[in-house]
Amino acid sequence: MSNESQKTSIPTWALLELLEGNDILVIANKLGIAPDVFQSYVVKRFSKICAQIAPPSLLPVEDLAHALDNIETYVFLKDINGCYTYANRLVCELFAQPLETIIGHNDSDFFSEDTVDNIYTNDKLVLSTGKTIQAEEALTDKITGEHRTFLAIKMPLYDNQGKVRGLCGISTDITERKQIENSLRSSQELLTTVLDNMGACVYMKSPNGRYLYANSAMAELVNQNPIQIIGHTDINYFTAEASQALQKNDKQVFDSQQKLATLEMIQHLNEDELRYYWSVKVPLLGTNNKPYALLGISTDITERKRLEDQLLHLATIDELTGLHNRRHFLYLSEQNLNRSRRYNEPFTLLMCDIDFFKHINDTFGHATGDLALQWVAQTIKSSLRDSDIAGRIGGEEFAIILVQTPIDKSGYDVAERLRQAIESTVIVLDDGQEVPLTISIGAVEPVYPHDTLPTLMQRADQLLYQAKRNGRNQVCRP
Repeated sequence: MSNESQKTSIPTWALLELLEGNDILVIANKLGIAPDVFQSYVVKRFSKICAQIAPPSLLPVEDLAHALDNIETYVFLKDINGCYTYANRLVCELFAQPLETIIGHNDSDFFSEDTVDNIYTNDKLVLSTGKTIQAEEALTDKITGEHRTFLAIKMPLYDNQGKVRGLCGISTDITERKQIENSLRSSQELLTTVLDNMGACVYMKSPNGRYLYANSAMAELVNQNPIQIIGHTDINYFTAEASQALQKNDKQVFDSQQKLATLEMIQHLNEDELRYYWSVKVPLLGTNNKPYALLGISTDITERKRLEDQLLHLATIDELTGLHNRRHFLYLSEQNLNRSRRYNEPFTLLMCDIDFFKHINDTFGHATGDLALQWVAQTIKSSLRDSDIAGRIGGEEFAIILVQTPIDKSGYDVAERLRQAIESTVIVLDDGQEVPLTISIGAVEPVYPHDTLPTLMQRADQLLYQAKRNGRNQVCRP
């Protein structure tokens, strides 16, 4: 026996509990030591006792046999040839044989051929080297075909001359534990497979913003191995502006301890492309009911966002001029009118019409007519503020809302400057012909509480027609 074995000290109560039939794993837990350390100590003690009181191939004394039969673990002795010389009650139950029929037999009589080599390899190592080993042994019952796994500690037994004469083994059935481990491993593998094939970035972050986990999609996004991401923050991969926005959302999740679903824009370092992600972030709460991390799932919706923007553009913008189309202009104008009425804010409505547009189409062709519409639209855009609203509401008819602009103070002046800017525009065709452009404008402001958008536009139309009757190329107001 080794010096280490001789120095091992286990309290007497632990051995007494073991002899009383208590579970060896429970006792080891009470001692605060690993089960295999406790098992090793017990084997050494029992092997020493067996060597002193029992010659080879004979059973231990009756009292010791009784004690071993009440230990809830498998205890056995083998001779130098690997044949059983003793087996306690659990071993007999495992083999479904009485002790007398087990003595003298080896493991090939009880376990299947494909698993018995595992035992022989371990036994040979103990018997040939005199070393104590601990190993897992996966075995299949030869009769029932049942598969079980044991954690075995095997130690050499010595004769009076100090030669190895056999071995003593203590085995604990860990089949259920292995099944749980395998189940957890399978579940982990399944979860990893699912997360890596979700088509979305899945990640965990700590409260300080460092990544704790990243699936393959997240790793691909930042061009890193999933392990390399751990411990880093967004600033390592994205622009400062994008990182700050992500951190703001993360902080909201940690502070509120509530799920957050939001659109996030991500831009990589040293790249111009902006990508859009729909992110769902959930706080993970610890036993103190405080979040220790957040779980995030971010789905790349860049292409969908671009498609939505294109559809929105088609639904709201006049394709030829780039101004709002009639439907969207009316929608925005109604909103502005409601706000103006509620807060008593002034605004000016301009109804504009290109003079002699039919003549332009008939004389120079529809392509020139389209060009005239585009020139007028561009002049309108350059003459207005970003807050103003302009739209093409008919063939050659345009409408403008000058937001928070009274007609007396500056609304009329803006209309007049716009008229002058278009009057100074001359379209020169490829053949040198010149196409003059002028517009007529009707300008009004709402009168509350009587005006609605239809009545307001009707009054502006009447003034527009008055400008036409008065000779065109002018602004008419009340």
